[in-house]
Amino acid sequence: MSASGGDDGGEGGTVRSKVNGKGVGSRAASATVTGEPKPARITVSTLSEGEVVDVFHRYAQDPNGYFMVGQGSAGFLHPSTGWTDGWTTAKVNEAWDVGAFDPSDYKTWVEIRWLHPSWYNRRGHKLDVNSPSMVTQRVLPEQIRQRNSASEAQQEPTLSLVHVRWGGDQPVSPVTEGAGGWGQIGSTPSDNYINGLEDHLFQAIGPTYEIISVFIQGSEELLKINAPLLRNMMRGEHVGALYFLWPISFQDGHAYPAYVDRAKLFELMVQMESTGIASRFPHQSHLYRIFASKEWTAQMCLHPLLHVPLTTQVARQALASDPAKAAAQAIEALDRLAKSRAAWNAEMGIKSDAATTVTTGVSKLGWSWEAMDVASWTSKGELAKNLTSLGEQPGSYVDQVFVQEWVDFDVEMRHFVVEPSLSKPATFTPKKIIYTVFKSREEGSFRNFDRYDREQCLQECFQNDDAALADAERQAQVLIGRWLEWLQAQTHEMPVVVRFDIMAKRLGPGKARVTTGELTELGGCFLGWPEGPRTVFSAMVRSFFKDPVRSD
Repeated sequence: MSASGGDDGGEGGTVRSKVNGKGVGSRAASATVTGEPKPARITVSTLSEGEVVDVFHRYAQDPNGYFMVGQGSAGFLHPSTGWTDGWTTAKVNEAWDVGAFDPSDYKTWVEIRWLHPSWYNRRGHKLDVNSPSMVTQRVLPEQIRQRNSASEAQQEPTLSLVHVRWGGDQPVSPVTEGAGGWGQIGSTPSDNYINGLEDHLFQAIGPTYEIISVFIQGSEELLKINAPLLRNMMRGEHVGALYFLWPISFQDGHAYPAYVDRAKLFELMVQMESTGIASRFPHQSHLYRIFASKEWTAQMCLHPLLHVPLTTQVARQALASDPAKAAAQAIEALDRLAKSRAAWNAEMGIKSDAATTVTTGVSKLGWSWEAMDVASWTSKGELAKNLTSLGEQPGSYVDQVFVQEWVDFDVEMRHFVVEPSLSKPATFTPKKIIYTVFKSREEGSFRNFDRYDREQCLQECFQNDDAALADAERQAQVLIGRWLEWLQAQTHEMPVVVRFDIMAKRLGPGKARVTTGELTELGGCFLGWPEGPRTVFSAMVRSFFKDPVRSD
């Protein structure tokens, strides 16, 4: 922390309440939460030099800084844990008047000196609080309350969140650039994304919440997190946990920060859920497993109304023993599935031009991110090579590899559906559709793509056949409704956000065919959608207030 903004950190309310004996009064008034940003509320007009004030610390204002802990070992022992957002106390360094305040001029903000004695950063390093420059910072006046009048600082928070996030030496790249990049909001485990969500939360509900952050350096530390203890630390009426990590089927030791052992992450999620700490990002553990594993592709590929590419799963033991034989058997399995599909369609009176033999396709892994483990094949030999390269990577815990038929398509339509409800069919309509086409392969893998708006898609992908594209969009909307009905069987409450990736092929004038490509969890890439972060973050904030905490 410093007055120039270099080295801040923070935490607040809960630690402050236990150390200073405050924050144990009535709860902040709970109004209807819209989730939308509101104008900043400034309650102070003048501040005197040396005045002790309540300050709402926000870690997003300096994500490389420090947070407050109640006991030093919570900071220097890993995983490092403390309050990153919440109320604490500080002393005003210089007199301040709101008449001179300009939000765009940092020098007109309030200069304060943090008073809490114990601060650590995500790597477990302690802040030297005896150095005034290290505990001095300028903050916005909307984060300050004077202690001689009632305020949110003297009330318990309405919301307590636990953020489980990466704290390793190598930071998470936000991957903001390129057509396939995440944009300025960044990838979901990155500081960019977390900061964006925390900024939105503050703007939406003001300083009425607390965030306890747990910074991990590797998968093993997930099992050191004490769920009941965290639950006891949370004082909010509403509680939840957000997991900004990517679960994979590999041991640690790889070069990818925030990629963690899926078994250990899900063990933690279930432990947290068992204490009543609801999983708010990405999803409840059982639903997140459905999305991330991709096993739904094999389970639903014969359903005639869901249009999933034929998919079989090749066991790890088979590819380890004889990958050539495993490849041949996988292709034979797809052929048999193709014949079964034709028979099922005929029995139901469904006309289909789908092939009854499979000669090309893709192989892929579940529990994989950013299209890293997808490879095309056109022969048994190529498939055998893919099975080995995908399944036997260093540290692999992969238990099976998906093998799918190839689906020819002109464009992939990415549908962002927000807060769907089966009782309100209008909510099935996506908030945004992004049209994408893969433009290159790297060693048979799909990494780079172009993205279009609808007009560009018509020109580049559908030969200016508006009727055909409209036909594809109509079919996609019907398909989304069916998938939402299917999701209701997987979970008693619908997910906050789902991105449905649907492939479309123009068959002729005014006609198209659609195929399900992917069901993408909350946290999927916004693909350049400018309003995406605000739309999705608002829905997430509303979801935080769905369920009050139990009294027992």
